[in-house]
Amino acid sequence: MPLLNAAVQNDGEHRGRIQALEDEVTHLRRVLREREAAGSMGALDAMNPRQFEQHIAWLCRRDGCDRVTVTGGHGDTGAYTPDGRRIVVQRTSRTPAATITSGDVQQFIGMAKLDYNADIALLVATCPFTRDALLLAIRHDVTAVHRGLLEAWNNGAALQVLHSNA
Repeated sequence: MPLLNAAVQNDGEHRGRIQALEDEVTHLRRVLREREAAGSMGALDAMNPRQFEQHIAWLCRRDGCDRVTVTGGHGDTGAYTPDGRRIVVQRTSRTPAATITSGDVQQFIGMAKLDYNADIALLVATCPFTRDALLLAIRHDVTAVHRGLLEAWNNGAALQVLHSNA
């Protein structure tokens, strides 16, 4: 009888280990699918605000930034470039048909430059910026990461502003 009890106990332990391994494989497959899907704008458009926020933080890390923090709520991300400059990121996930207006840029300028003393201010959007919004961003040294630039960054292109003082 003790031999049978030991075999039953071992069987239960093996089943538990197998289940844990299957759960880990399922998790890794999901992460891999998300990373593969993240290469497309459609995947970015489908992300909820929290997922989009985390993905932008991941892009910053991928490009060499460290001390990346996601504050949540306001869609803010903070990080530091490899040369120590402070980055403040505001992400805006909107439909591709929407636009970022000069009012959106004005709000971000106040937050990034005045409240957080950003060396680099990135306003990242899944939609285009209006002409006035782009002009305002240029005038106040805000990097406007519009839909086209976001797509390039998402597909592996590095944002120059993260890698040079220019």
